[in-house]
Amino acid sequence: MLERTSILKTMYSLQKSLTWLAAVALGGAAVVGAIHSFTSIPPAVSAPLAALPANRVRGDVVVWSWSPASDSLEAINPGFQKRDPHVHVKIVTGARMVTRLMLSLSAGVGAPDVTQLQRYDAPHYIATEQFEDLTQVAQKYQALFPKSVWNDCVMNGRVYAIPWDIGPCAVYYKKDLFAKYGVDPSTIHTWDDYIAAGQVILKKSGGRTKMLSMGSTALSNMYEMLIQQSGGQMFDDRGRIAVDTPQSRQALEVISKIVHSGISANIQPFGPEYLAGFNSDSLATYVNAVWLEATMKGMVESYPGPKAQWGVFRLPSITPGGPYVSSMGGSVLAIPKQCKNKAAAWAYIEYALCTTEGQLGMYEKGIYPGLLPALQDKAMDEPDKFFGGQPVGRLFATDVDKMNPLNRTGDYGQANRYITQALSQWYSNGAPDQDILGPLAQRMSRALDRPIAPVAVASGKTP
Repeated sequence: MLERTSILKTMYSLQKSLTWLAAVALGGAAVVGAIHSFTSIPPAVSAPLAALPANRVRGDVVVWSWSPASDSLEAINPGFQKRDPHVHVKIVTGARMVTRLMLSLSAGVGAPDVTQLQRYDAPHYIATEQFEDLTQVAQKYQALFPKSVWNDCVMNGRVYAIPWDIGPCAVYYKKDLFAKYGVDPSTIHTWDDYIAAGQVILKKSGGRTKMLSMGSTALSNMYEMLIQQSGGQMFDDRGRIAVDTPQSRQALEVISKIVHSGISANIQPFGPEYLAGFNSDSLATYVNAVWLEATMKGMVESYPGPKAQWGVFRLPSITPGGPYVSSMGGSVLAIPKQCKNKAAAWAYIEYALCTTEGQLGMYEKGIYPGLLPALQDKAMDEPDKFFGGQPVGRLFATDVDKMNPLNRTGDYGQANRYITQALSQWYSNGAPDQDILGPLAQRMSRALDRPIAPVAVASGKTP
């Protein structure tokens, strides 16, 4: 059995640019100024990155990573030292890491040699031109990662970061509640099936047990998860606004059905009610990413009362036959141009993220791998006692290479805020049957100064 640390994954607050917003709030005017002057001071840089023989790579590497992900980097240091004994790595974590990174990039000094970025924010950081072009040494690894996560590390055909952990989604469910109310999870294949099962549980529990939480301020998570299934996009491949499409309407229709069926509770993710639901019968399922597992285990195992029996089933599809996969969250590692020892910094990233040994070493500490060979390893087949012996690692790994890539732009975070606002208002008004995507596209176009795509198809490509 693989050791799993209890990671109260700060992914939710770190995902969808929320970390970015928190950093601005914490840093005040100084940080706001930094945002507008990212490229005002050219960074001091060394020669362009190029591969070096292992015996010529040496020096000190400082890595910035937020807790608890930083624990997994510490765990693989012994293995890296065996491979590159002349490179010494120091992992630095702490409060306001994102704020400090923004300020150091703006000032042109003080950045680490390697830094963690949340995957959703990577395109924004890359657009600042403050990060090293890794194409020469990293391009050969492209086929070893799901296209959907590699996509966020690339801009204009050049590679600037490497995927670290990924967040494939599924449904965590309480086996005891499903058995009590006569619901068989193996019969749930589509979102319509899921809604029908939720209505059975709602009725038989006398309205006590809702199927899922779907907070009004977090609907953009559900929306983005669903457009990955429908083949939709926020932006087409030319950066034009692509939210007003049949694929987006298909995703919105699923959310509308869930709301009007009465099976969802307006509970905000990771709030008190959400966390309390792990140990009560208020919620029957949690639709979320693989990283929720550690939070769930920590909450359940520390609870003194009777504990729910948990299982996992695959994400329902919008239409029969799939896809049954989507993604939420994740992070990457990148090298700021200020780094003086790029070869050593790359050697560390290469070992940590581009080798099965490095990725599985971090998996033992609760970080789900982004490297496909690691996901094909027998470690994914280990039975998980918490889930009644179910090999949930393998379930989450299924079809990750088929996840639909989303086109993210440097202003993705800003775009997501407009989507969040529109969905929240729509939800608060009772999710009426009205066009919200057309006005949303117009608002995004004006705010972001981007044209609206005339036609959007599943691939995100337009004429």
